[in-house]
Amino acid sequence: MEKLKEAFENKKPVILLDRERENEADFIFPARIITPEIVNLFVSYGKGLFCVTVDEEDLLKRGFPKLPSNYNANYFLSVDWGTGTGISTVERAETCRKVAEGRYFYEFRYPGHVTVIGGVGFQKRRGHTEASLEIAEMAGYTRHAVIVEILDDHGNSHNLEHVTYIANKLSIPMIEMKDVWIEFVSRKELITVKAEAFLPTSFGEFKIVSFENLLDGKEHFAIVKEPFVEPVHVRIHSECVTGDVLSSLRCDCGSQLESFLRHLSNQGGVLIYLRQEGRGIGLSNKVKAYRFQDEGMDTVEANKALGFSEDERDYAAAAQILRALGIKNVILHTNNPRKIQELERYGIEIAGTRNLYGRVTEYNKFYLLSKMVKLGHRLEDALREVFQ
Repeated sequence: MEKLKEAFENKKPVILLDRERENEADFIFPARIITPEIVNLFVSYGKGLFCVTVDEEDLLKRGFPKLPSNYNANYFLSVDWGTGTGISTVERAETCRKVAEGRYFYEFRYPGHVTVIGGVGFQKRRGHTEASLEIAEMAGYTRHAVIVEILDDHGNSHNLEHVTYIANKLSIPMIEMKDVWIEFVSRKELITVKAEAFLPTSFGEFKIVSFENLLDGKEHFAIVKEPFVEPVHVRIHSECVTGDVLSSLRCDCGSQLESFLRHLSNQGGVLIYLRQEGRGIGLSNKVKAYRFQDEGMDTVEANKALGFSEDERDYAAAAQILRALGIKNVILHTNNPRKIQELERYGIEIAGTRNLYGRVTEYNKFYLLSKMVKLGHRLEDALREVFQ
């Protein structure tokens, strides 16, 4: 994130691109050091709604009134500072700086020409508002930012080709929303150990660890077998009620889980159990996907038919749990190359990998073949005899 600091120190904003959620872009600049020149650039080349962003809790403590909304917007009453009209670049810059200085609502005039938006936490909403606060903080400034959506020459807001043209024309760096998220997860401690206890099982004696989770609020847990040394043998297992609990033969999840628990008992290491059923779509949607598969679709086609991507899972929680357990270097037991890439992006060092095969059955062989062919899972050895 050094390019953020460099841009702001050179009195230039950055452009934040959100390709996945909204397919639009905003100018971002720390409110604490906003200048009339930056404001003029925002309104001239951005042309969208001129806003100062602040953590919602901060605004409420300072008495800023939250406006009602029927579409989950988090606008507060707009404000001006001083006795002028409030619309000039000088006045709008000063208003933003005063908001960033921590001034109370009663000190401002209202309604004004600076829209105030409250951030609810990047882990709760991956929007430009929340990301702008993280960007300001990452660059060493207070959690207050100025943003404006970039419109093209026809007033349209989803023209990323125009955004790229503006970035090149003004020599302004662009940053992707997903990169801000990765930096956020890598920097913040959002999952911590909450409780742990002895857990005897039919596979062996373990320790079960629960977590305080401010990242996604789910009750992920870890099964630990000590002693272990780094690199630690780790399995990240996504919840599968039908496979793990009911021993379904439609997948290999339950048998993979059993296999790693046996390994864990003998060799030591950590099993992280993530509550993200059905590759992140939830149990009810997974059952619907099963129905589509009964009618001839494969697992990838079924998920897409329900309006999801082929794999909705995120491994940010796993990376946070590993750090909460003091683990940085792992040997990962997986057939999924994407899992390796995701953990590395979040700062976990992968010293090596081990394939972890489950049972291949008449009911799951085409499911596994689809995962190998369409999702890149390394299942060639497991399926070689079945399809010879």
